[in-house]
Amino acid sequence: MKWLTKTIKFILIGMVIFFFLFPVYWLVTTAFKRSEDWFTWPPSFFPQHWTLGNFLGLEGGFFGSVTTAISTITPYLINSIVIALSVALISTIIAALAAYAISRFKVGGMGFVSWIISIRMLPPIAAALPLYVIFSHLHLVDTWWALILSHLIFTTPFSTWILITFFNEIPQELDEAAFVDGANIGQTFWHITLPLSAPGLASVSTLAFIQSWGEFLMALVLTTSKNAQTLPIYLGRFITGWRIAWGPLAAAGLVTMLPVVVFSLLMQRYLLQGLTFGAVKG
Repeated sequence: MKWLTKTIKFILIGMVIFFFLFPVYWLVTTAFKRSEDWFTWPPSFFPQHWTLGNFLGLEGGFFGSVTTAISTITPYLINSIVIALSVALISTIIAALAAYAISRFKVGGMGFVSWIISIRMLPPIAAALPLYVIFSHLHLVDTWWALILSHLIFTTPFSTWILITFFNEIPQELDEAAFVDGANIGQTFWHITLPLSAPGLASVSTLAFIQSWGEFLMALVLTTSKNAQTLPIYLGRFITGWRIAWGPLAAAGLVTMLPVVVFSLLMQRYLLQGLTFGAVKG
């Protein structure tokens, strides 16, 4: 019966993997299909004629100026990278400082912790209009800072909540030992707590990066030109009424997906490295 159980498990795992990876496979193959192969029936699961026309703006000509040529996607790609990296870095720094103060010195108590995580429950659309009014008076509309600050509102509370858990798992006796050796709070935080919480830092920075990268509503409300618009806004250009440029849209989606994959792989390396840290050497 063991072999039957293992077989069923492998079948179920294979079905789950297929369910999650097939859309990615379809995105990749569509990005390299010619326009005449987008709507073939039966569907073409493998491109009959490979082409880079979707990336160079040579396919889907009935959409006029809407292309995925590098010259058109580059500004949006740069905006997304700068904004997402800034949000990941700033959010992690603020969350680490706040979580350390709450975990070690009980700043605000549990009520403060509950208030922080409650901010995460705020629907972004409820904050869109007030933020637009505020940033308009500050002359920050259509700038990187408008999106960075608005994204921090939603990424920092969740990052803080996660890091509190990580800091609570680190024995407080380590801090006390560092104080006995003459270290101050800042040195203890930098040399003891942060290295031991590397998995948590990698996790919250990755989550913040992904959330900022795929955010659409704030980018739509707070930006008006390619000076600050991000890739999700750029992807919307390929949907015009009933017509959808599937090839260029898939190509743009592939370009949009790659930086997230690269960033996640880089952070995974640090995440695994952080797991090797320990309070006691055996």
